[in-house]
Amino acid sequence: MAMTIFPTPPSGAPSPSQESDDISLRKLMVTMYDRRWLIIAIAILAMLAGYFHASSKPRIYQADALVQIENRGSMLSLLDTLTVGDQAGNPTSAELEILQSRMVMGETVDRLDLAIRVEPRRLPMVGSFLVNHGFGHDWFDRLSLGFLLDWLPGERDASPYVWAGESLRVAWFEVPTERVGREHVLRATGGGGFELLLGGQVLLTGRFGETVQDDAQGYRLFVSQLEAHPGAEFRLRRVSRLQAISQLQSRVIIVPRGRDSGVYRLTLSGAEREQIQETLETLTGVFLAQNVRRQSEEAEKQIGFLNEQIPQVNAQLTQAENRLNEYRSQRDSVDLTFETQSLLNQLVSVDNQLTELALVEANLAERFRPMHPNYQALLRQQAHRQAELDRLNAQVGDLPETQQEVLRLTRETQVNQQVYVQLLNQLQEMRLVKAGTVGSVRILDAAVLHPGIISPRISLTTLISGILGALLAMVLVVVLLLLSRAVKSPAQLEELGLPVYATLPDSSEQVGLTRRIRPRGAKRSQIVFRGLLALENSAEFAVEALRGLRTSLYFAMLEAGDNRLMIAGASPGVGKSFVAANLAAVCAQAGQKVLLIDADMRRGHLHHAFRGQGEQGLSELLAQRMMPDEVIRHTDLKGLDYVARGSVPPNPSELMMQRSFHDFLGAMSARYDLVVLDTPPILAVTDAAVVGKLVGTSLMVVRFGRNPPSEIQAAKRRLESGGVRLKGAILNGVEKSTRNRYGYYGNYLYAYR
Repeated sequence: MAMTIFPTPPSGAPSPSQESDDISLRKLMVTMYDRRWLIIAIAILAMLAGYFHASSKPRIYQADALVQIENRGSMLSLLDTLTVGDQAGNPTSAELEILQSRMVMGETVDRLDLAIRVEPRRLPMVGSFLVNHGFGHDWFDRLSLGFLLDWLPGERDASPYVWAGESLRVAWFEVPTERVGREHVLRATGGGGFELLLGGQVLLTGRFGETVQDDAQGYRLFVSQLEAHPGAEFRLRRVSRLQAISQLQSRVIIVPRGRDSGVYRLTLSGAEREQIQETLETLTGVFLAQNVRRQSEEAEKQIGFLNEQIPQVNAQLTQAENRLNEYRSQRDSVDLTFETQSLLNQLVSVDNQLTELALVEANLAERFRPMHPNYQALLRQQAHRQAELDRLNAQVGDLPETQQEVLRLTRETQVNQQVYVQLLNQLQEMRLVKAGTVGSVRILDAAVLHPGIISPRISLTTLISGILGALLAMVLVVVLLLLSRAVKSPAQLEELGLPVYATLPDSSEQVGLTRRIRPRGAKRSQIVFRGLLALENSAEFAVEALRGLRTSLYFAMLEAGDNRLMIAGASPGVGKSFVAANLAAVCAQAGQKVLLIDADMRRGHLHHAFRGQGEQGLSELLAQRMMPDEVIRHTDLKGLDYVARGSVPPNPSELMMQRSFHDFLGAMSARYDLVVLDTPPILAVTDAAVVGKLVGTSLMVVRFGRNPPSEIQAAKRRLESGGVRLKGAILNGVEKSTRNRYGYYGNYLYAYR
């Protein structure tokens, strides 16, 4: 015994017809859950793509060093007076700029010849991935995949692609100026030999460990290491010195350690594991050497300047002393009063300051222009001291003449004496500085290569790719949900005025019975089914639903004028032939005598369900080339007969409008308990409207998630304009979603076996 139950909504629950088309959170979550396998599949594909991408990128290594820059300037006390506010600048910032300058970077590039670029030729698309996973040239034979190498260009044992464990190091590579930046090819020839090519032309041949050159063309090459199978190719080029410096500058990162500590961490990253540590060591060494050299050169310049000034000041001091002694001899040793002595001390102090400023101005004049901020600050100090000197000189004018002269000569002598002593002290200081120059830069930690790689971070990239893939899949599901306006519930059909007589769940068993074929002369293939689901698996849920439809039709057709039933669909692929054939089978199983007619004389395929031929069917009958008993075919199921479509006629609609078709249906209604007609799509041709006028009951099959309400409405109007009234609809292919698995839209199907 089998039963089909169509539950009604509880009174307290909202009716499906009242459901809004807007996307609620619950509806969104249900849709996400129903499409979870799609989301998971896209996330896995994204993870695989992210893993492949990250694994194909070159491995990046990093070395670092720690340096200290002391904020003590040049240690030259003579220039301390140059610091006017913040005009002198920050010596630490200046040293950092020097570190990143072309002077330091360029010397590093020249010492290590970093303008040479070597790039191995990899297998396209997957070469880097295989090499990063350790696949060598002989691995294909080990894994019994050597046949794959036969697909590669060239001989199998002379492939141009470089594999894991193969490398090339070039210590010297000179090219003509006009060929700087051009790509050359270095090809291994076996036994440590190689040849250098440009545009397919051989330029040099030699062996690693030997210098080869061509003076006529301007080439010189020294290969220090070559480990590769014969035929392996490396791309070799020499870039310009400026380009090499720019690339090195972009790879060096300077990070301060602590606030105002003067300690900085230098990091250098790159794909050349053996080279980056050596490069960073050379860079810090060049930076330290230039700093010491610059400090020594500055001290040397100051010593030369002082050696020029000391004799001149000494001569001025001697002359001033002689003049003072002579005047005292003439005036019989005139002494200074207390007031005059105080004024003298002030004058001497201001004169000393002006003299020091004059020395600094002489030094600044060799370095800066008069408009420089330091130079302008110095001039403002000189003007201020000169104004103070003029004020003191005005006070001197009020003294007696003898006191004025003695004050002037004493003042001149003391000023020259103090300047002379100060210059001698500074000269001694500069000699000490030069002898013990250590610079303001110290290397605290030498360059060290970090263990492992810093990029790419394969695990993180794979995880992020999976998350992004899942998010992208969710966005795709939401977009499809927004764009989808297909029928997904019986309530939507009822709102269109079509009672739903049955909802048929999607059947996985039916998928195994379908085949895709291309009929002779057709431009596209079509899906057909061989065998009936009602016979292959009578306990399938879809068959149970058809039994429920059989019961509903029994009462519905009591009001009809005949026993003829038309099964139609708005568009192709909705499953009307499946419904018609299996409905006829379940009615025959109930003891009825049923005739199934394939009224789709263009693309009908009901004969495939019974493993028969399409010829000698309805079209031959309507063309009066065959009699009714000749076109009716019996099946293995007792009580079920069928009529195939026949040969494809040029005018199917005209044949159906003939009197012979009406007479044939009338005769069959008398011989059978039920006549089921499968018609072409309503919106494609007018055949369904013609057939609908000749039957008492018409049902439309609607495909779940495919037919939009507007399409159903258009098909309904077309039939109604032809005088055909649809009795109701059948919702086919309903998916078992979380939303209706246990809700009011679902079918509680069960069978007692």
